Amino acid sequence: MSYCRAYAREGSLYPSDKSQQRADDRTPIREGLESGALVSHDGRVLRMIASQSIRECVIAREMNFLAPYATQDLIRVGKASDGGYVLPVWLTKEADFLGSFGLNDDWSFDEQFRRLNPSAVIHGYDHSISEREFAIRLARSVANVTLGKESPHAVGHGINTIRSYRQFYQGATRHFRQRIFNRLDTPCDVTLNGVLERTNARKGLLKIDIGGREYRIIDDVIRSADRILGLIMEFHDTEPLRMVFLESVRKLQEHFSIVHLHGNNHAGVAADGLPEALEVTFVQKSRISTREKRVLLPLAGVDCPNNPNVPEYGLRFAA
Repeated sequence: MSYCRAYAREGSLYPSDKSQQRADDRTPIREGLESGALVSHDGRVLRMIASQSIRECVIAREMNFLAPYATQDLIRVGKASDGGYVLPVWLTKEADFLGSFGLNDDWSFDEQFRRLNPSAVIHGYDHSISEREFAIRLARSVANVTLGKESPHAVGHGINTIRSYRQFYQGATRHFRQRIFNRLDTPCDVTLNGVLERTNARKGLLKIDIGGREYRIIDDVIRSADRILGLIMEFHDTEPLRMVFLESVRKLQEHFSIVHLHGNNHAGVAADGLPEALEVTFVQKSRISTREKRVLLPLAGVDCPNNPNVPEYGLRFAA
């Protein structure tokens, strides 16, 4: 039996006259979208969520511990697609350090974070990129455009990426061409302890999207929990690595609480309804002031599909 259903677009999700809507037509996901806007955000984002088709994923009761606490101060930082994340506004103000692990060619989260907190130190880590690498990609795009293999847009994107990289990574904002890992296997590896030793930060925020290596650094995060206010971690391959994933979350929950959860629709959905890639926002347990859990996601006004061309994942935790 499939636990995922696809819902139609704006007409059924947002009927113009709610008073005429039959009670049995109100899906949990529709109710969540109508009531879930906790903060006013970019109008374009609201419209995107309102018109996006939803694929409902029912999360099994035994995984209810993944349901986030219903904090009321969530905002989106970064792009209104892949690369943007949801977190409490206080975290953007109080963090004195942002460790951004996994960049590729998108540091929109880091850019907006700096605008919200200009005094914070920002260190980005990605061993696969550099200005030289972006120049190589640009040259390849120019050649492909000449051959008709790519759109001219790719050249413009390449130029803008190099310009943005030069402008953003300077002063207290630095990019380290190193791989986040749990040990020093190669000259380009760095551990979380090595990252923190580069700063005097006592209130760190970590943004982690490192393609599966997140499981390797769970114990390092726990050992440094007293220096971390919060973390946003993207978990990959949650179906084949289910036991590792669940154990990792349980370990983190000894020190942190989940305040937001979002399914990345670039990846698939397991047979039991759990998306294979999950973006999870944690904060220190001491900062939670409610016992209420949120059982319907996404949240209108803050959540956006990673891939706007396919249905967003709507999460519903089983009662």
